[in-house]
Amino acid sequence: MDARLEQLLGYCRTAKTAAVAYSGGVDSALTLWAASTALGQAALGVTVRSEFVCGAERQRAQRIAIFLAGAAGARVAVRDISVLEHTRLRQNPQDRCYLCKQLVLAEVRAVALERLGPEARLMEGTNADDDPARPGRRAVAEAGALSPLAACGIDKEGVRELARMIGLPNADDPSNSCLATRVPTGAELTFARLTAIEGLEREARELGLSDLRARLAPGSGGQNADGVRLLVRPAQMLLAQSLSRRLEERARVIGFAQFSLGERT
Repeated sequence: MDARLEQLLGYCRTAKTAAVAYSGGVDSALTLWAASTALGQAALGVTVRSEFVCGAERQRAQRIAIFLAGAAGARVAVRDISVLEHTRLRQNPQDRCYLCKQLVLAEVRAVALERLGPEARLMEGTNADDDPARPGRRAVAEAGALSPLAACGIDKEGVRELARMIGLPNADDPSNSCLATRVPTGAELTFARLTAIEGLEREARELGLSDLRARLAPGSGGQNADGVRLLVRPAQMLLAQSLSRRLEERARVIGFAQFSLGERT
């Protein structure tokens, strides 16, 4: 076995029992694989879903969970919460990610207490490349959660290498972020805005685009109506431009008053 995997498994064994915050991304999937391989039924993945999580991400999390169940005997519990019920988070402040991570880890802890008991440790998928200044890291520290990948010095490239080694289907999936990151700080996070963003991204993917972001432009459409800017990778810009009229039509049907294209770097 690769020495990095041995180190990762050894680190997870020290926890005795653990609840892993599992989103379906490659980092959390590798963490759940390691915890489940090391601890068996004393490990549990917890997927916390909210209005910030798009349908495609929910489906991916379920698909990868099925793989992990077969490959490592992983178990996954799913919990739904409403982040928009929290007034401060709905206001979309600078520390939005911190507030959201607090809620997610609190739910993971609640499931851990219910299913594994008070001795269970929390684990999550921060890797060694992740910026220590990221707001979510503060919530991780406050919750006392373990970050096995970061603790073992495994960076993003290493995560993908190890994921390919153990056969994770999402090893090479592009990084994604939640729907709230598409809305500029200070613009209110509403269900209508989030579902409109998700809808346009889904339409764009159905037309053949990938690895994209639909960025809200609050009030840019006149009379306080929102506009949207679809950001695509440079390699797909020509395709996006050829589809621009269809994309604009779909954006207007969804409810955006203005549409534009841009490059995502």
